[in-house]
Amino acid sequence: MAGRFCECGCLIDPGSNNCPGCGRPVRQVRRTSGKMAPPVRKPVPETREETAEEVSGERPPFFPYRPRPSQVEIVRAVEDALDRGKHLVMESGTGTGKTVCSLVGALQHAKANKKKVLYLTRTISQSDQVMKELRSISKRQKVTGLPMLGRRKSCLLIRTLEEFEDIPPHALSRICEERKSRTLANQRGGCPHFADFLAIGEMSFLKYVSDELPTAAEFDRFCEKQGACPYEARKAIMPLVDVVAVPYVQILSKEIRSQLFDRLKLTMDDFVLIVDEAHNLIDAAREQESFEITMRDIEAAEAETKELGGPRLVAGVDHGLLCETLRRTIDDAVRDQIPRGAYDAKLGRRFLEGMLRISLKLDDEELRAMCANMVNIGEDHVETRMEAGKEPSSATLRLGTLLGRWFSAEESRFVKMVTSDDLGGLRASCLDPQETTLFLREVRGAVHMSGTLQPLKQYADILELPADRELRTFPSPFPPGNRLVLYSEDLCPGQREMREDPSMKERIEDHVVRICQATDRNTMVFFRSYEMLRSMRPRIEQLVDRPLYWEESGSSRKLASSIQAFKKGRGGAFFTVMGGKVAEGLDFPGQELDVAVIVGLPYPPPSLLLDELKQRYDRKYGHGRGWEYASAVPAVRKVQQAVGRLIRTETDRGVAIILDNRVSRYREQLGASPSADPVKELTGFLGWSKRF
Repeated sequence: MAGRFCECGCLIDPGSNNCPGCGRPVRQVRRTSGKMAPPVRKPVPETREETAEEVSGERPPFFPYRPRPSQVEIVRAVEDALDRGKHLVMESGTGTGKTVCSLVGALQHAKANKKKVLYLTRTISQSDQVMKELRSISKRQKVTGLPMLGRRKSCLLIRTLEEFEDIPPHALSRICEERKSRTLANQRGGCPHFADFLAIGEMSFLKYVSDELPTAAEFDRFCEKQGACPYEARKAIMPLVDVVAVPYVQILSKEIRSQLFDRLKLTMDDFVLIVDEAHNLIDAAREQESFEITMRDIEAAEAETKELGGPRLVAGVDHGLLCETLRRTIDDAVRDQIPRGAYDAKLGRRFLEGMLRISLKLDDEELRAMCANMVNIGEDHVETRMEAGKEPSSATLRLGTLLGRWFSAEESRFVKMVTSDDLGGLRASCLDPQETTLFLREVRGAVHMSGTLQPLKQYADILELPADRELRTFPSPFPPGNRLVLYSEDLCPGQREMREDPSMKERIEDHVVRICQATDRNTMVFFRSYEMLRSMRPRIEQLVDRPLYWEESGSSRKLASSIQAFKKGRGGAFFTVMGGKVAEGLDFPGQELDVAVIVGLPYPPPSLLLDELKQRYDRKYGHGRGWEYASAVPAVRKVQQAVGRLIRTETDRGVAIILDNRVSRYREQLGASPSADPVKELTGFLGWSKRF
């Protein structure tokens, strides 16, 4: 019987007008006789641009591709939530096209209501994806957009002047403003790139953005070719575009957010918000509000004492005495309060204030005045250095600001501790990111999305989103049978279990080696930590006969090179960690990745901060929620992110093997099954391998 196969390899049913895999019309496929084998199945892009006559079914006005029914549903959910000024929290599985769907829904609302779309991204690669989708949307409905970069990443002056490389952000801003003012006044020492930007005019850059919808790197190159400052060009045209892709910090930092909104001329009624990879937002918000006073901060301020002339801060306390007292207080706390074998200890209520009151004989009002005077002295010092042509920074200003933050940090929102890291210091770790939660509650329409956001209620609870928030789940449209997830019942790489069973480490290594040796498919091994990766590396390197690639902490350039070599080659094994740069945000379609091995559930290591979070969640959300919200949920999300690297298109097939029997608690959530012989099931699922 004559059969019809599409170029993607799918068999087309008799009477069907389109390929069930890629959607090509029948007239674009070829007929084969029953004796012929179907062509080799090729990866199909997640989305494909269609001509108008190819589009069938309902299609949102801004949607650039032939949408799946689930994509139409997502667009409607986004647009409806924004129309009603609500927060939509959604988990959108691989292949749903959450980037394009959220943009289409947001743009359809924003264009009708004269609003701007702020799209929050964690990485530059995510903002690049936003721009690529906007290019496709713009072919159907004209839209404009621009990715934002900070001054340090886009300032041409920093690239040419070596002395600017290590200048802190606030000092760099002062230098920039000073040079711009000189340029405007036609004085020597101005910025040539700002001058070129003014000479060219913002409309030239706006036309380029409107025509090309460039990525961040493309926009910078365009500006650089003309000698113009990319940072100033962005500032000028951002208020004029429909979508601005902004890094998390631009919203999470209250000070930077205020500057951004002034620059964009926005009020809370003028924009809608999309938070991409939202599972990272809570930790990012906590980190943004956390801070520390290190011994290096104190020593730097102490070194500035002579330059300042030993100024008096309040009666009986000069600059040098305060620095000496702070250093002695931290030294004593490290020695007396941190238990042997530990690295930190929780401080008592108002510990630092009490020690300074006793040592310096000051009351609370005098302590506050001391901090304020220190900040004023530091600001004057910055001006003096600026006039002398020196770097406009002051260690005194920094220390005074940090002390003020420490004294005002509420005990209910922060856990304050002394740490022995880096010569010792004081750390205030944020438990409740109030600056972010208060801002989000004022946002009139937002989409929070990720492929791994369950449980949605946990996310909404911790961020204290409004009570009328909507929680939605949109599953992946890819065939579930294309992925096999197994777990081993005889291994447990928990820290306690590995201490109690000395043979566990070698048994885990044996499993990793057997899996790597069983197939020539590209394989990625995810460890729970860098420490575990390093400890198992020597034996694995000795026994695995394949091209091996290793992620090494802090080596971004080498990592990028290794990833490219792994993706282009075949038969390689890449060793990395869960929660790292490789485990989320990177795609490995087709045969770039077929096997994922997860070594251990990545529960957060014990810490004072973790204990405080658990207690806080137990009190706030009910007994047992502390462990679930602070430990279990983050660990399972990281496993899901790692497993999610396998299936990126409709035709991908892959196997994930989890070497940890504790995953049985989450087997339904992960779609995992126990296996007595993972290697046998792996080779049976993926088929023939040249190693057999």
